Amino acid sequence: MNRFSFTSFDKRGVMKMKGESGMNYLKGDKGFTLIEVLAVIIIIAVIATISIPKLASSTVNARKKADIATAHQVKAALDRYQVENGAYPIEGTDLTIENGAVTGVEFIPKYISKLDASTTQQVVPDGKKGFGIDSLKEDYSIPDTELATNTIIIYLSDDGSAAEVRAYDVTLTKVLWTSAN
Repeated sequence: MNRFSFTSFDKRGVMKMKGESGMNYLKGDKGFTLIEVLAVIIIIAVIATISIPKLASSTVNARKKADIATAHQVKAALDRYQVENGAYPIEGTDLTIENGAVTGVEFIPKYISKLDASTTQQVVPDGKKGFGIDSLKEDYSIPDTELATNTIIIYLSDDGSAAEVRAYDVTLTKVLWTSAN
């Protein structure tokens, strides 16, 4: 028994059928045309082309800003240490460095919770992530270096009278922030 009966042809020449429900419909109007599907794919591709690079660059900028904020916190912790103890920490005595992690019984965790490679956010070559310690010059200025050893460098004077902090970019050549300004 046939559930559909022929009724007429529409303007395009498509046969109109009448089903058991009594509703008219066009037999060829089921689904999307190839042109409609391609149009949707093109629109999605254009949106992706515009948005993906912006998302990637915003991630890089967020990582830089996180390392700058960490450098600010390190400098503030060093300053609190100096106020309470009368001098900044001394490298080798009060602070030591190993594999990008700073340790110091009197400094960590009393003034800052931790300073290790996981604290810094930028993606840098192996062995360069985390913190480094270097000495200030005799005039308490930061030494000129072409390439930093780590993402964030703590510069300490030998006598405990000065301390500076710098945050570097992923190439370790450009200073993102310095406390020396």
